[in-house]
Formats: sequence, structure tokens, C-alpha cells
Amino acid sequence: MSALDGYRLEWLSSFLAVVDHGGFAAAAENVYRSQPSISSHVAELEHRLGAVLFDRKERPVRLTEAGVAFLVHARAVQAELEAGEAEVQAVLGLLRGRVRLACYPSAGAAFVPALLREFTTQYPAVEVSLLEGAPVDLGAALQAGDADLAIRPLLPVPRETSVAHDVLWVEPLVAVVAEDHPLSRFGSMDLARLSDERLITLGSGTQRSTEPTEIDHALRDAGLEARVVLRTNEPQTLVALARGGHGVGVTNLLAAAVSETRGTRVIPLHGTTHRREVGVFWDGARAMQPAVRELLDLTLGMPVPDAVQRYERRA
Repeated sequence: MSALDGYRLEWLSSFLAVVDHGGFAAAAENVYRSQPSISSHVAELEHRLGAVLFDRKERPVRLTEAGVAFLVHARAVQAELEAGEAEVQAVLGLLRGRVRLACYPSAGAAFVPALLREFTTQYPAVEVSLLEGAPVDLGAALQAGDADLAIRPLLPVPRETSVAHDVLWVEPLVAVVAEDHPLSRFGSMDLARLSDERLITLGSGTQRSTEPTEIDHALRDAGLEARVVLRTNEPQTLVALARGGHGVGVTNLLAAAVSETRGTRVIPLHGTTHRREVGVFWDGARAMQPAVRELLDLTLGMPVPDAVQRYERRA
């Protein structure tokens, strides 16, 4: 008799629902089952495994050590079944399924809308969900199975060694200055010209030096690291601070392009070898479903954002 005999898929789906929604009642509400059914499924699974999977005394309920050990395998079963269904649909000439796309805000505004419009036109039966976050967090989302693809800068380097990528575009760094700032007369300028300026750049105020971006590398190489007086995770806040005279913003072209820049000048910077490289990432340790593969292929074939195209034509 196979070790799989006696297992029921609804046990796994109820178990994962409790994990994902933080409790039995919330799981029942979100998967449209009764709470007694959810509880019964989990209890039967625990009996089959001979282990308690949840500490029910905690609120919200928490996984026991046995539950943590079993979770990764339950996720794998779920992913393989979804992949199998998608493969069958592909054989039948249909493409169905779900793709979870992660991105950082600038790409989410300047690249993703056109990508999704083209993808949903070609594959209307595929559901696409979006996860937006800071670049440093998106590699973890891929490895945890919370995202299938991620569009993010190559820096900071992902901590997850199984994550692979292809480059989509390269964009310059820019300075953002108020319209009445003395530097606003320049069409482009050397990074060294900012040596006497207070600088504002992207990144968390608690960002660790072990996670440098291309902007950090450029400022460090130019000896301007100490000139950074403010950091923000929001491009629009950086532009507003520069407009208000709090300093000169140093960011990437796309971040400025998706912001409201009235009252400022956006000036490309030269005198540095550092550029922002943006890529599409995936976890090479996971099987790629057909719908994910199609979105990856389409992403690699899409035109780069308009702001990058305009800069390339002028360069």
C-alpha cells in the first residue's frame, strides 16, 4: 500500500488556509467552508501524521515545530498540482492558471501596466496578481513562493542564492533640483559637481551598508557618501524635498519619471560608471508553470519604459 493512500487533498487545502489566514474561523470564511469542516480536516490530517500541527492555545493559532516541518511539503504538493493542471491545459491548447508578479514602485508605474495589458490580451484566462515592495524584499518573496516573477533592480544583490535573472534595461542616475537652484541651468552634469551640496537619495534611513544600491556605490566612489542628509523610500517624497530646497535629490531616471516633477529640473548625471540595471527575477529552484513562462517571455520582449527610450535617443 502506498504511503499516500488515505490522504485527502481537502486536508491539505484546509491546513494551508489556516496557515495563510491565521486561524480556523478566518480560513473558513476565505475558502467558503464551514469552520467545523476546516477543524475536522486539520484534525484528520494530524491523526494521519501522528502529530499536532497547530498550537490552538495561541491567538492567532501558531504552527508547532511539526507544523513548520510539514508546511514546506504541503506548499510543494499544492504547487505541483497547480503546475500539472497548467501543463494539461497547455497540451489542450489553453493557458490557464495564476501568476504572481512582484515589482518595486517605479517599475510598477512605468512598465507593468503595458506588460499586463498585453499579457491579458493574449491570455485572458490567466489570473495575474501583483505584489509591490522594496527591491530588497522581493527575492525573499520569490523563494517563499509568494511571487513567481519579480521585476527589481539588480542591486541590492538578492540574498537568496537560488534566484536567477535576465536584464531588462539600464538607466542613468539623475539629480533633481529646484527650478531656482543654481544647478538647474545644466542639461547634464558630472556627479562631482554635487560635492558642496546636501544630498537626498532613495533608501531606508536604517539601510545597512551591506545592502548598497547603485546610487550608494556612485556616491561612495565620488566621495559624496557623507553629503547624504536625507533618505526616503518614496520617489515622490524625494522630489518634494528637492523642490522645497532641502537638498539635491540623487536617484534613478525612472523614479523621477514616475513622479510629479513640476517646480524641479531632472538632470542626468555623468562622471560615474554606475547605472541602475533592472531585471526580471525568478527562483531557479522551483518548477516554472507554463503561464509563468509565458509572462517571463513576454516581459523579456517588451519595450523598455518611455523615459528610458527618450534618454537612449538623446544619448
